[in-house]
Amino acid sequence: MRAGLALCSHLAGLAPGAAPFTVAPGEILDWYDGPVEAVARCRSCGACGWLELLDWDPRRPLRIFALAALREADVALYLHDVARGSCDVARARAELEALAASAGPVERIVALELPELRVVATADAGPGVALPAGAWAERIPRAEDERWFAPLGLAKGAPR
Repeated sequence: MRAGLALCSHLAGLAPGAAPFTVAPGEILDWYDGPVEAVARCRSCGACGWLELLDWDPRRPLRIFALAALREADVALYLHDVARGSCDVARARAELEALAASAGPVERIVALELPELRVVATADAGPGVALPAGAWAERIPRAEDERWFAPLGLAKGAPR
């Protein structure tokens, strides 16, 4: 985590409705039936954000993400290095981990309805919120664990 980075005012002020950011197909960095890790770009000012999956709802297209600031230069370097390619299979994951580590502190927790990228709910992450360690598939909470849904006023598995 890079201290001192902060989301632009547009991303920091997220509210339910159409997302104030885009996620380009080439900037979805990990995918499993939808984005897992991605770069979000503010529609107003172009500032970058890091989206990382925290949880999902198995009954509807709703995912909970952490949102943190990213510098454009770090995104450009990552995309350049990945485009260059490598015969080292571990390098791609290391590059992605380096990009994630270059993000600022998590500032927002966001529920997004896919594929529209509609913000369903959002909350301030609060100080010191740390992303769970490990590969995303190993750290997604069990179906009955609502630790990321509850602060947003949502229930996992609830109808739309």
